[in-house]
Amino acid sequence: MQNLIAPQTGFRGEVVAVHPKLTEILDRPAYANLSAVPGGVDLAVIVAPPGEIPAVMEDCAAGKVPVAIIITGGFAETGAAGRVLEERIVATARAGDVRLIGPNCFGVISTSAGLNASLGIGMPARGGIALYTQSGAYGMAAFTQSQEDLIGFSRVVACGNKADLDETDILRAFGEDPETRVIAMLLESIGDGRRFFEAAREIARCKPIVVLKTGRGEAGRRAAASHTAALASDTVITLSALRQAGIRVVDDGLTLLDVAAALDRQPPLVGHRIAIISNSGGTGVEISDLLESRGLQVPKLSEPLQAAIRPVLPAYGSAANPIDVTTEWRRFPEMYGSSLAALIDSDEVDAVVPVLLQRSALMSEVTDRVIAEVAAARARGAQKPVHVCWVGSEAAENNRRRLLAAGIPCHFWPARTAQVLALSAAVGGSEPRVAAARRIARPQIGVDGGWLSSDLAFALIADAGLPVTPWRIAGSRAEAIAAAETLGFPVVLKAEREGLIHKSDSGGVRLGLVRAVAVGEAYDDVANRLGATTVLVQRQARPGVELVLGARRDATFGPVVMAGLGGIWVETLGDVALRLAPFDEEEALAMLDELKGRALLSGSRGRPAIDRAVLASLIARLSDWIAGAPWLEELDANPVIANADGFVVVDVRMRVSAQSHDQAQSRSGTGGRTPS
Repeated sequence: MQNLIAPQTGFRGEVVAVHPKLTEILDRPAYANLSAVPGGVDLAVIVAPPGEIPAVMEDCAAGKVPVAIIITGGFAETGAAGRVLEERIVATARAGDVRLIGPNCFGVISTSAGLNASLGIGMPARGGIALYTQSGAYGMAAFTQSQEDLIGFSRVVACGNKADLDETDILRAFGEDPETRVIAMLLESIGDGRRFFEAAREIARCKPIVVLKTGRGEAGRRAAASHTAALASDTVITLSALRQAGIRVVDDGLTLLDVAAALDRQPPLVGHRIAIISNSGGTGVEISDLLESRGLQVPKLSEPLQAAIRPVLPAYGSAANPIDVTTEWRRFPEMYGSSLAALIDSDEVDAVVPVLLQRSALMSEVTDRVIAEVAAARARGAQKPVHVCWVGSEAAENNRRRLLAAGIPCHFWPARTAQVLALSAAVGGSEPRVAAARRIARPQIGVDGGWLSSDLAFALIADAGLPVTPWRIAGSRAEAIAAAETLGFPVVLKAEREGLIHKSDSGGVRLGLVRAVAVGEAYDDVANRLGATTVLVQRQARPGVELVLGARRDATFGPVVMAGLGGIWVETLGDVALRLAPFDEEEALAMLDELKGRALLSGSRGRPAIDRAVLASLIARLSDWIAGAPWLEELDANPVIANADGFVVVDVRMRVSAQSHDQAQSRSGTGGRTPS
């Protein structure tokens, strides 16, 4: 309540207390219940003990309070009894059309309204960043960062247990808020991943979204029956989905706020070419290396551009990039200012980084000139970002704060500068793609689901539009030989037995069978060793680059497709990319560009290049098929062999969910709740 009535916040609304016994708190009137408050209540901030909250919520419902913030803890986060209590207050709130933030939350801050309905002491400065956090500590950190780095916030919201309003509701509210220019989110969990993804993909086209997703560590990789299950973990899927939506993903809280503040102060980086101005040759080289390690470039400037900059530099300076103004400090204002102006106006670079180190950081004249040149550039419509690399002493702190106040980001030291500048680069999310109208019929197997036979799995993958190597199922030695002769040598023989998933590891695969007698001997050996009287006989594919295509249905994000380098080393290399399905060929090509071994697709050691367009079409086709098959839990096509003849799937595994689960998914679709 002290936060709400603090005079420095500027809140102009009326604040009253509701208390069962007291009639006055902090010189404000206190009422026994909400119905006694004259004129009603717009917002209830609840800090009563948890056992009293159900009665308080009934009071809110009766008083038609539109929104309640429950700061109080002691609910679902404490166990079963707390969960029951939480469900009770939610039911009461929904029956009375009360929207809830919390319980067990930090609260809400709105700087434009002067409203501090939170646990945090002090009101952050007003600005364009809206912060959503599941950690109350980060809500308090907003005030600290606002004071230390002049970061301005429009809203700070923490939903705690997310009993009603959740991260997607708040994201949509931030997206519609005219006072919010950048959205920063610290997410410990995402309730409905597909719903969040769809909202973020829409909003990121208009406003930058920066996310720190915590809880990403895994104590150990779980044993998995397929490569897809092993590689497409919950964490990897979440991070892939965030990036696919067009979100900038960061690794720590300080970077979250730094990147958000940089995007609030300066336009995003569009392009990869960075110009550097420094009074230290060594620091210029250091930051160049760091920028290039993050995928950016520090190009040599053209001779005409160097000629335009060179007259203001000493004879022993360099205009090549990094621009070295040397240690002739009396000329720093002119050298920094003129070089900065020329670089902002040049189409050879996409951003400029003035390094202000020691003497240049201490000189207020240099600060004045940098501020003036950036302001002049904005006045003439230039949108090129300028980020300062700050290596200044405490004595220069006033100059740093002046740069921040002028809307110029200042990052401590080269590593931080390179990190934040790279993360401020414009990102492209995938275009919305409506799932194919075609609904894929569930295969007729038991109600409990499980792994399909190879015969059925190959038939289904062929139905998805992927090329498969010809195969036959044989139940005897004679049938295996006949199948091989029909398909044509050489052939591969694989054991077929329920529960036999990793056939190669079990000795259930025989390659390079070129004669009927070899097929018969292979059949006898597999039957004797594994007890498998049924085998799959395939024509052996020509050698080529081995790829993997996979899919799984994630409980949070729905259907996910995986593509990458396959074969026996797939899990060791882990060189795969993931996307939420469905998506188009352009997104599939972006997946291929992410692979570390993408050079193999372009041809190496005399091998022809792989047709990337055809491969992308196959991946996109698979994504459409997966989106129309809600019964499919897991798919693993490995290897898919690519050679001059094209592509062919030579091994596939599929797992089907239980029939009751299929029906539940059909009713709910990919999302779990209706957007608020």
